[in-house]
Amino acid sequence: MDNSISVKEVVAFMQSWPHQVHGPIDGVLRAVKPLDECEHSETLSFCTAVGEKSFDLISQTLSVVVICSLQDYPEHVMNGGKTLITVENPRLMFMRVVREFFTESTATGIHPSAVIDPEADIGANVSIGANAFVGKSSVGEGSVLHEGVVVRDGTQVGKRVTIFPGTVIGGDGYGYERNEKGELEKFPHIGGVVIEDDVEIGGNTCIDRGALGNTRIRSRARIDNLVHVAHNVDIGEDAAVIALTLLGGSVKIGKGAWIAPSAVIRNKVTIGEYAVVGLGAVVTKDVPDQATVMGNPAKDHVEFKKMMGAISLLAKSNQDDG
Repeated sequence: MDNSISVKEVVAFMQSWPHQVHGPIDGVLRAVKPLDECEHSETLSFCTAVGEKSFDLISQTLSVVVICSLQDYPEHVMNGGKTLITVENPRLMFMRVVREFFTESTATGIHPSAVIDPEADIGANVSIGANAFVGKSSVGEGSVLHEGVVVRDGTQVGKRVTIFPGTVIGGDGYGYERNEKGELEKFPHIGGVVIEDDVEIGGNTCIDRGALGNTRIRSRARIDNLVHVAHNVDIGEDAAVIALTLLGGSVKIGKGAWIAPSAVIRNKVTIGEYAVVGLGAVVTKDVPDQATVMGNPAKDHVEFKKMMGAISLLAKSNQDDG
C-alpha cells in the first residue's frame, strides 16, 4: 500500500468491539502479512494460536502490531516491543481491519467490452467487468460482476452481490426424458434464478435456471469456486457451499448450513439449518437441522466414526492373523 495507517486509527476503528491494547499505539502500519511472512516492523498481523505456540510466534515475528487471542502473556512477550491487541476472535477482527484500511474499493462502471441487453435493468453503482454478458435480467445496486461473468435471461441479481470471473448464471439445467425411441428429449427450462442481497459467488461456478419455478440463492449465502448448482435448488441465508460441490436438482440447503468441499448432494434432498456436510460426502437422504454427516454414503458423524473405528480394528486383526 502507498499510504500509511496509524496504529491509533486501527485502535479507534476497533472501539465498537471488545478488545484490550497492550503496548504503544503511536506507530504506523504500511502492510498486512501472516506472522511468519512479515518483512518489516511496520506490519499488522494476527495470531489465532494460544499458549506456548502463540508466545513463540509473536516473539519471532517482525510484525509490530499483532491482533491475538485473549489470554495471559508472559513478560517476555508483553515487553518485547510489540503492540498486542487481544480480542475474542483474532482472525475475524483482522479481517475487519484489513477490509477497512488495506483494500481498495472496486471501481464502478461497465467495461466497454461487456455486452448488456437493452432490456436489462442495471442498478446504480454497478460494476460489470470485461467480456461479461447480461441478458434480459436485473442487477441490483452496488453489485459487482467480474470479468467473463454470464448472467442469462430471467435472472434477478440483488443488491451488493459479487460474482467472480467465469461464472454462468441462468443456463439450462440437465433435464431429459426418454421418448418412445429411447432418445433423450429435453425438458424445457422456463424458470429463472433469484439471487438475493449480499450474496458472494466464486469463479467458474454454474447456477442453472429453474425448470418451471426459480433457482434461489438467499441473502448472504456464500458459494465458492467451481460449484454446480442445478435447477430449482434453494440455498438458504448465510449458508456456505464450498468448492467442487455438486448440488442436484431441487436440493434445499438450510439457513447457515456448511457444505464442505467436493460434497455431492442427490436431487430433492434437504439439508437442515446449520447442518454440516463433511468433506467429500455423498448425501442421499435428508439431513436434520444442526446435524453433521460424513462419508459415502453420508452418515451421522458419530455413526461414521464408529464404523471407521471398527474397520480399522478389523484391518489390524487381519494383519495380526497374517
